[in-house]
Amino acid sequence: MLKKLIILCATVAVCATSSATFAVSTAVKTQNDYFFTLSMLRQIRIMIENFGDETTKNKYQEIQTLFQNASEEYYGQNFDSSYQKYYKVKQELVALTDMLATLYMNRAQQILDSTSKQSFDIMIKYDKNSTLKKYFQKPYNPVEDIKPYNPEEYHLFFDRETIERYLKNGYKKLQEAKNMYNNQDILYLKSKKNIKHDELEFIIKQYMAVIDYCRLAKQYGIEIHKMVKVHQLDTIQRKYGLESNKLDPIYDDRIPEEFKVDANDNISLVHSIEKARLEKKLQK
Repeated sequence: MLKKLIILCATVAVCATSSATFAVSTAVKTQNDYFFTLSMLRQIRIMIENFGDETTKNKYQEIQTLFQNASEEYYGQNFDSSYQKYYKVKQELVALTDMLATLYMNRAQQILDSTSKQSFDIMIKYDKNSTLKKYFQKPYNPVEDIKPYNPEEYHLFFDRETIERYLKNGYKKLQEAKNMYNNQDILYLKSKKNIKHDELEFIIKQYMAVIDYCRLAKQYGIEIHKMVKVHQLDTIQRKYGLESNKLDPIYDDRIPEEFKVDANDNISLVHSIEKARLEKKLQK
């Protein structure tokens, strides 16, 4: 009888241990899901505020509601339930980050294309061995001579190589973003019927990496705009009453107005808030 009791106790202990192990495992996975999805929502929020249309804004709000419901279950230690609900959050995040990655690729293409023609003109025209360079070096008689160049463009002889490098790197980063977006692993995983938690995370992370590459590509294009118009710095400083040459994007009129939102987004600033700050400064 004692032997049977010992065996029974041992069996119960094993079952209890197995049950506890499963509970801890689910709790840990749910905790990881909580922090992952929370981090994604925080990072995506500024993208929605800067570029969101009605569709993406509504999608973000839906995901935030799903996240709230899953997290309430997580806080209540209902780990099985929250684990399933975080799965739905991740599914929706895949759809949203897909839309955002596409948007960022289009924005990067637009910004780089806006600099391309002028950049190639500069590369050809302002070569150090060009005929135009010789005119810069010749004495100029304002009475008899016709000035064949704009003195404000002289810096382009020195900045030409940097502009060429920025344009090359910008398009390279954009292509890397496109390659990542079209990764065969992502296409395969999205075609699966029973995709796993970690596979959803992989896709989301890949799309976020696409966005990071696009931000870098956009910044190269923005820097070209700024470099070409470097002679405007003094005028801009006087216009806004600024003392430093280091301008926040909202004040930097070397950046085309339609791309200031991208410049702000690249440094995690909300464009609407920056516009309000500019308007307030101009009212003073």
